[in-house]
Order: sequence, then C-alpha cells, then structure tokens
Amino acid sequence: MKRGARLAVLLAALAVLIGAWLLAESMTQRRQEELAEQSHEAHADISVGPAEDVTALAWNYFGDAVSLRYDGEDGWINGQDPDCPIDDEAVAPLVQAVASLTASGTVEHVTDFGQYGLEDPAFTVMAGTAERVATYDIGSTAPTGQWYVRIDGTDTVYLEDGVLAENFQIGLNDVLARESVPADIGAVTALTVSSGAGDYALARLDGDTDSWYTDTWSWFLLDGEDEPLQPLDTDQVQTLYELATKLVLTDCVSWSAGREKDYGLDRPQGTVRVDYTDTKDKTRSFTLQFGDYKDGQVYVRLAGSDMVYLVAGTVLDGLMYPDFRAMEPLAPIALNWDRLQSVYMELEQDSYTIRHSVSTPTREGEEPEDIYTAGERSLDTELVSNWLRQAYELPADSRVDPAEGRGVLYRFIFRQDSETFPEVTVEFRAYDSVHHLCVVNDREYYLVPRTSADALANNGAALILKDTVAE
Repeated sequence: MKRGARLAVLLAALAVLIGAWLLAESMTQRRQEELAEQSHEAHADISVGPAEDVTALAWNYFGDAVSLRYDGEDGWINGQDPDCPIDDEAVAPLVQAVASLTASGTVEHVTDFGQYGLEDPAFTVMAGTAERVATYDIGSTAPTGQWYVRIDGTDTVYLEDGVLAENFQIGLNDVLARESVPADIGAVTALTVSSGAGDYALARLDGDTDSWYTDTWSWFLLDGEDEPLQPLDTDQVQTLYELATKLVLTDCVSWSAGREKDYGLDRPQGTVRVDYTDTKDKTRSFTLQFGDYKDGQVYVRLAGSDMVYLVAGTVLDGLMYPDFRAMEPLAPIALNWDRLQSVYMELEQDSYTIRHSVSTPTREGEEPEDIYTAGERSLDTELVSNWLRQAYELPADSRVDPAEGRGVLYRFIFRQDSETFPEVTVEFRAYDSVHHLCVVNDREYYLVPRTSADALANNGAALILKDTVAE
C-alpha cells in the first residue's frame, strides 16, 4: 500500500475513534443529566443524627487519614494519638456538616458506580453517634454542581449539595490546636537574636539615651554592654522583627515531647526573643527556637513547647543575617529643634549666628512662639523654620567609614539644650564631583549630594543677608 493510502486509512481510523469517544461522552453526559432530573423529585435526610449526638468522625483525604472521637470532658481527641491536641472549634463545622445533610435527589438500584465517580471515591467520611455509624463515599460532581454520594455501600446514589466536599477536604493539620505567636502585641521594645552567624540585640529607646547627639531615633543596635552602638531606621527594624511577630505556625510536624533531636532543636541554630508591651501596656516576651533546615524550610517551635512546625527558611535567614549598615538612617542633621538655642555658621569667609528663643504668653490661651534673631535684628520665623526643615531633611546617599575630605567648605554648630550633647558640629568637606563629605561631631560620616549641601549653605546665608530663603 502506498504511503498516501496508508495515511488515509490511519486518519479514517482516528476519526472513528474520536467519534466513538465523543458519542460515549455525550451519552454519559445525557445519562447524568437524566438521572439528575429524575432525582429532583425525591428528597431525603441523610444526616447521621443531631449535632449534639455526634461522637465520632473519620475521613481519608488523599492518604491523610484522620480519626476523632468525642470525650465529654476533654472534647475531641485524636483516636490514633490521644496526645495530639485537637481544636474543638475547627471540628465544629465538620460535626455540623454530617448533622445537616440532605439529598435533593436519589437514584436507586445503581449497578455502575463508575459513572458517578463512586467506583473509586474521591474520599470517604465516617460519622458516628451512639445509635449508628454512617459511611459516606463522595464521588464526582453532577451537571447541576451537586455531588454524588453513596451511603454505607448501598446501591442508592444521592445528590448532595457539596456540604461534605466543602468541609472534609482537609487533613489532620487543619484540626490541630496549633499555637501562635502572641496576637496582643501593642509595641515591640526589643529583639535579641542568638545564632551560629553571631549574636545581636536591638532595643527601642525612644530617644532615652545619652549616647547619641539627637533624640530623633527610636531604635538602636546595642553593643556588648547593651549600650547604643548605632541608630536604625524604624521602618526597617519593623520589617525585621515582623519576621517573628507575624510568623504563622500552620504546618505542625510533631507534638510529642522528647523529639528535639529529630529536628535539631536540642541545639537550636537560631534563638529569637521578642520583648513587647501588650495592648494593656504590660511587659511581655516570647522566644522562638529554630532547628534544622529541610527542603527550603526550617523547623521551629515556641520555647517550652513540644509542638514543632515547618516554616519558610527565609524567616530564619532574614533574622540571622540583617544588613545593619543598610538599616542606618541617612539623615545627618535630624535634630530636635525644640531644644535649639542657636546656630553658628561658617560659610567661606564669613560667619553668622542665629539665636532661638520662645516667647512668654501674656494672655490666657495664648501659645508661645518661636523667635529667631541675628544680632539685634529679628528674622522671619517662617523662613527660618523652612531652613531648619531643609537641614533636617538633608539627604545622604550613604554612610562611609571615617575619611578625610579636601578641606572644610561649610561648618554649622547647632547648640541645644542638652547636658550630654550641648553642641552638634556638622562640617561639609570637598569630596568628589557629586558629593560633599558630611561629618557630624567627628564621629558620623555621610556622602551627601553637593547640590543639597550648597543649597543649605546658601539659604543659611540668605537668612542673614536677605532675610529670605532661595528656592
């Protein structure tokens, strides 16, 4: 036979097979629709009994077999392991499901259960009371959107609205009495991490420190003596501690005591303590212990608990390896202007001083006002306030290690009402074509845009010379 003839025969055979398959599908579809229509006339109560009488539940969903029994004193108990904690609230919808089942239709004397998906059921649910035990096989869905159900292996198929399917497509993890990190956190006050990568501690001091020239910063990295080592950006610290405070413990792998070694928790590779005040302003804390990694996840437990969970390994990674250099706030002159007494400026060959005071109210209800002067001359309060805001918001592109510039261009000395830092000196030194080096108290070094530093100096001089601030 020629190649063309053979191809024609094969195509014809394929067309016959496709036609036969389509016909069979069509007949099955029509048969199911007919059965669904026939069954609408019959309604039946197929529940196991009243919810208060249900004392046993068991189901097998994709190999996850769960067996529960009810004890009046202890509530629901795992029949396979009585030590396994069960959440009664999670079981309640399951009890309600088997106690409220109704069939909107029935098909009797069924011999071919395959067309209903009941030859090999999707899953099976058992429910028991003191009077009876009912076994529900759940098959496929009908054209009406309902589910085919078989009870106790009889030859009757029921149409059920999907209550069983909706509630029992779960496993043991879904009914465990899982723990959680505290939900009543009002404000986090400290984060302490101990790990093989090193230890560190952060604390929220809210400006209550004598180690820094400004009280603007709330969070600090502490040194080995629990003294502030460097300020940290509040938003970035929040992102860090929320790895712990927003951790969701869903995938429980063990609840048995004495199995720490199985998960690397006998010697945790990471321990994280969170100190906080709760919503009633009481001081609290919780501690997480992290064990071994497994397939991109890591074992974790709340300290003192026997329950072990798997969470994303990136949680521990983020807590162990924070980039504190990147978390430093980039704001060299973030001072509290309420404490300001004067500003001394050295700008090229000239120097100027602006003094700050506060008026004393003379009338009831009168608010004190800021007063700024240069020598005997009063300055416009709004213009000076705008310039101080410009200083506060001076941007920095990065912090740098101590470095020498190429000579001081501008120097500002901010004198403030502070016993520990009565003066804050800010120098701008020539650096490169884009940046000036900003040095604060000979301690902090920043690279700031030349244009921003030059504008600050020019506007400072303009306050004195022109009583205006250039845009």
